[in-house]
Amino acid sequence: MINNMKIAFPKSFLIVLMLLVAGLMGGAHTLHESITGPKRYESTWESLAKHTDPEWFRDAKFGIYTHWGPVTVGAEDGPGGVQWYGRNMYVPKSPTFEYHKKRFGDQNKVGYKDVIPLFNPKKFDAEAWAELFAAAGAKFAGPVVIHHDNYAMWDSAFTKWDSMDQSPKRDFTAELEKAIRKRDMKFIATFHHAFAWRYFEPALKYDAADGRYAGLYCRPRKPGSPPTKKYMDKWLGMVNEVVEKYQPDLTWFDFGLSSVITPKYQMRMFADYYNWAQKNGRKVGVAHKHRSIHEHTGILDFERGREDRLTPYPWLTDTSVGPWFHQKSSSFKTVNELVDVFVDIVSKNGCMLLNVGPQADGAIPDKGKKILLGIGEWMKTNGQAMYNTRPWKIYGQGPTKQDKRGGFSENKDKPYTSQDIRFTQSKDGKTIYVILLDWPEQEVTINSMKVDAANPNARIELLGGGKVTYKVNAQKQLVIQPPAQCSGEHAFVFKLTGFDISLQDSVRFERPEAVLLAPDKATLEGKKIQTQANEGRLNIGFWDNPNERIHWLVKIDAPGQYSARGEFSSATGTSSLKVSAAGQTLSAEVPKTNGWFKPQFVSFGTLKFTKAGVYHLVLQPYDPANWRAVNVYQLQLAQK
Repeated sequence: MINNMKIAFPKSFLIVLMLLVAGLMGGAHTLHESITGPKRYESTWESLAKHTDPEWFRDAKFGIYTHWGPVTVGAEDGPGGVQWYGRNMYVPKSPTFEYHKKRFGDQNKVGYKDVIPLFNPKKFDAEAWAELFAAAGAKFAGPVVIHHDNYAMWDSAFTKWDSMDQSPKRDFTAELEKAIRKRDMKFIATFHHAFAWRYFEPALKYDAADGRYAGLYCRPRKPGSPPTKKYMDKWLGMVNEVVEKYQPDLTWFDFGLSSVITPKYQMRMFADYYNWAQKNGRKVGVAHKHRSIHEHTGILDFERGREDRLTPYPWLTDTSVGPWFHQKSSSFKTVNELVDVFVDIVSKNGCMLLNVGPQADGAIPDKGKKILLGIGEWMKTNGQAMYNTRPWKIYGQGPTKQDKRGGFSENKDKPYTSQDIRFTQSKDGKTIYVILLDWPEQEVTINSMKVDAANPNARIELLGGGKVTYKVNAQKQLVIQPPAQCSGEHAFVFKLTGFDISLQDSVRFERPEAVLLAPDKATLEGKKIQTQANEGRLNIGFWDNPNERIHWLVKIDAPGQYSARGEFSSATGTSSLKVSAAGQTLSAEVPKTNGWFKPQFVSFGTLKFTKAGVYHLVLQPYDPANWRAVNVYQLQLAQK
């Protein structure tokens, strides 16, 4: 329902409002509901939305994959941007162009096709790779079966530019699939070849202009021209060929899935894979990077980034121990960094897919091997807090916050402290894991937890370190007294059993079911007010006119009382706002803040919703005569 607010709206605003209602009622993320899929999936978003993410994926938490191939031959000793070697070697004045020319020869004579025969990895050993992945604690693993360079790492009927027809005449995908499954890991295959159409455009001034090499570079064409039907048929055919031959449990697609491949072929890919799985009794998932597709189906992936909140749906982070493809001069992450990020991901309902780039000769570099084994050592002691767990009511507590959510945000990461704590729980909810991201020098108060009861056998155990003492303070908060000596080197896990624990009221806004009203979901009424970004974070600014307003449609799933608060900044002085919904109006004072980009939370009080439904919420100045501009970062509603 939409409540009648007795507010006059321009016709254009009402049209936008109707479209927003349609979107809210359309059921985004229906793929994550517990429903039974159809007997056969159709190539429509409506049908594909009935697919559910596999339980094994939610249990597995940690996977490993490898960027490796002829690109490694060129990039290993070359300049940065290694994954773009096959493209940048054709871009004049780029460091890669000059490097290629000096090492291999002039691009007019020695193109990427001539680098491929140099790929001869005599040290490749699928068994050794799989053994390392298992020792690292991975529960799923597999190769990049084809990257942007269009070189297939399997014996393909669709191209002669594969690892069987070209050097080194081995089916790497087959060898790895066998070795990985032998160690009880799920097998994954990642696809990056959709972007090949764009990747080789700079090569069109060189050997890509020769139609004899169209199988590698795609047919000669004008840069910027759209992909052909033949190209997309081949793209889909290669995906389905890998599915039929190697039966991956998870397929993963890079950004070209949306930027190059049309929705028609996207839907066919999902339907073909889901139907193959249905026919063969398999539980499979498809990971990709596109929120627009994720509204319908698939597992949302973030490249080198992650969610900044606990989500109701599972998701994936793909990142790397170092560069994507091996490069001798590059730096690597530490085990501590990766473990901390992994714990943060799992606490928010995510999983990690970690890349290691093998050397051109087929060996895993020593630095990469040491990192993977370090993660594996941590997993041996603490894996029970990760595998087969689910998030707790909130993901954690602590002072260190992400400045940005989503892909390409890990470079904004700050070091975690002993006050940064994450939570997971067993599937049955009887065991809670409290994970400190650094070792504390004093007792630790879990201020977000409320101890309602504890049975006589209640205990707290430091994994790898034995039983620890604790107390419950006057606020019913758990206070852990860690031993003098830490156990281990990285995140430290305290296992809680025998407690009846709920959330403290102060953190109810952190729950995933709390309602978030974001700037990009608002309808702005006025000529000057607008959405803007600062360091990747959206806010609504330029709100100088007190006659302008902000509108949201909010979907309330359950009737009840909801606390309302907002995050605002006001650099020019104290101002005031009012929020109206369901026939009620609340007001709040916004204090002067330390600049436009240093927001503070302000409480409005309580709104009562008598029934579930869609409500219209309006935010506007409380006292127009004394209005001072305010930037709006978000509104939140949390049921009491």
